[in-house]
Amino acid sequence: MTYTPSYNVAIDKRDVVIRFKRDLVDQTALNKFLDSVELESIRRRSELTEEQAAELAREIDRAVWESVKQAYAEA
Repeated sequence: MTYTPSYNVAIDKRDVVIRFKRDLVDQTALNKFLDSVELESIRRRSELTEEQAAELAREIDRAVWESVKQAYAEA
């Protein structure tokens, strides 16, 4: 019995084209997958150390909390 994958991948010099039937995955899962591909690309190009990245994440968390905590305090 021959296995036939439910997807096709084509790679050229600049692009990767992945084809699969629309009902194979929902839009939310596809968006999450593409976000993770993009984040991995950014991570590979980054020169941050793990500690610098962790500190940046903490700073972002603090900044986000500062911008939304008033809404939670009023709720």
